[in-house]
Amino acid sequence: MKKLFLYALVTAFFFWPYLITHAQDMTDAPGCDVKKAGLDATKFFIYFTQDTPYTSWQLWPGKEKFTPGKDPHGAFVTAYVNPVAYRSITGKAGMAFGSLIVVENYDSDKKLANLTVMIKIKGYNPQAGDWHWFKYASDGKALAAGRVDVCINCHGAKKDNEYIMTSPVK
Repeated sequence: MKKLFLYALVTAFFFWPYLITHAQDMTDAPGCDVKKAGLDATKFFIYFTQDTPYTSWQLWPGKEKFTPGKDPHGAFVTAYVNPVAYRSITGKAGMAFGSLIVVENYDSDKKLANLTVMIKIKGYNPQAGDWHWFKYASDGKALAAGRVDVCINCHGAKKDNEYIMTSPVK
């Protein structure tokens, strides 16, 4: 009995630091709360800039700020992902519902030109990976929202990768 207790104590001692440092990875962080945020472009902008500020999220795994971009996004981009999207990307299991991606699009002088946003909503648009799209001017004015054809047509080239252009998610 003493050996069993000693074994358990030693095991706990060695695994405790691991459990503490990986506790966040083991929790089920909530995805984007569409019921709270709604899909009205103006309200959604407030949601991801003020209620749950996207700038506090992690960058797209393996990417840095001002990564060289491509049309139509701009000369440089910075992509932020909410915790659900981050886990989906790093877990290579495809993008989970509630994943939210915010891309800051910059011109060649690294001046913010606009924001593009993707949110995955179960049942929203199965023909296009269930993504809802937003595009905002740098001042927050909504330029496009919903089933945006230009977004769907371009990202549709990566249908097998959940409509994600940045890197493999499966």
